[in-house]
Amino acid sequence: MPVLAPSPPAVLRALGLLPLFALVGLASACGGKAGDGADGADGADGADGGDAGSVSYYADIQPMLGQHCVRCHSDGGLGPADFTDPDVVQALAPAMRAAIDEGRMPPAAADPSCQDYVGSEALTMPQAERDLFGLWVDGGLVMGDPSEAPAVEPVARELKNPDLVLTLQAPYTPAFADSENPGNEYRCFVLDPEEFGGKYITAMAPTIDAETIVHHAVLFTVDRGSLDDRYLGDSGWDCINGRGGDSTDGMLGAWAPGMLPIEFPEGTGMELPADKLLVLQMHYFYNGAAADGVSDQSGYAFNFVDSVTKPVIMAPLGSYSFTIPAGDPDHTHTESFENTYVPLNVLGIFPHMHKLGRRFDARLIHSDGSETCLVSGDYDFDNQMTYQFKEPVEFAIGDEVRFECNWDNSEGDSAVGFGERTDQEMCYFFTLVSP
Repeated sequence: MPVLAPSPPAVLRALGLLPLFALVGLASACGGKAGDGADGADGADGADGGDAGSVSYYADIQPMLGQHCVRCHSDGGLGPADFTDPDVVQALAPAMRAAIDEGRMPPAAADPSCQDYVGSEALTMPQAERDLFGLWVDGGLVMGDPSEAPAVEPVARELKNPDLVLTLQAPYTPAFADSENPGNEYRCFVLDPEEFGGKYITAMAPTIDAETIVHHAVLFTVDRGSLDDRYLGDSGWDCINGRGGDSTDGMLGAWAPGMLPIEFPEGTGMELPADKLLVLQMHYFYNGAAADGVSDQSGYAFNFVDSVTKPVIMAPLGSYSFTIPAGDPDHTHTESFENTYVPLNVLGIFPHMHKLGRRFDARLIHSDGSETCLVSGDYDFDNQMTYQFKEPVEFAIGDEVRFECNWDNSEGDSAVGFGERTDQEMCYFFTLVSP
């Protein structure tokens, strides 16, 4: 049965009691799996009719990498190697080309031709730019003149001049001591918004401290007074099997590598009730000796206003009633939900599955039979995004939203159904809506 309501049980089932993500091929999301050689573009001609020798690093490749790659591949970033260093790019160029030509890099994201979204130009790489990289490799990795490099606006990963930044009360060093979940630790920490309670969030983004060990962060609310002293210390608590407290009632946001800040349209915002505390769930992962003794003091940054004309809520749209047969390489589940409540504007959407997820699609079926695509594309478990639409999409009374998830269980020897563990599956579209 489909769900479209910001209800506590739905959110808890969706994201609360067990982690949102798991460690699966993290390097493939923001670093790429190094290829064995160069395949793909034959180097005959560029998209603009030029030949391989006319392509240079500073004029052509550096701005392309700045737009599409360095949000993960930079000093301290989650992806391996620093693509702001031209020597590194030269050395890794054949492997980078293989990952680009095979479609592994940049990682999968929603198709902007379905519904254009903020950051689409950074998250998707046109074929012409893929071909250009191949031409550069074929032309002998010409560097050119640094003065030829055009100015490139970096992709913003944090809010500029936020009104409030809340971080962990003290640095925390993961122990990775859970023998049942080796190499992973899920830790929850209380953040107190104090005088900002009762205001409306107009923008938010995490401030990730130790990027090399942070796999995801989930922010939700909890009633003041529902947490006892076990949860209020600066070292937080183990929350792989539960977040604590008796009233966890609303996911405000989630971050995974590659996600961009959430900024709501003017006049809209998400209420942060005065009677709530915030809880930040951090998923830390062990990535080898480089993680030994590393501490983290991540947090969240916000912009606020006192009032809005249109409140924003996060409504989980999803299904519990699916079964993915054992050995099935291409299983699709489709459901629909009719808006019989109030007219809504859809501001953005966050598709979510687990490790078997391969494709997603959600669209509005209007009462006149026409369709509006909301989000569609290939799914990457390690590169999950909240897609913020450049223009709101009207979801009128009488319209129906149809959503579908596709999974690959070809290597599974048992059927897989709905569940919170990452060896189970989900089909969710966490949707930002306003009246």
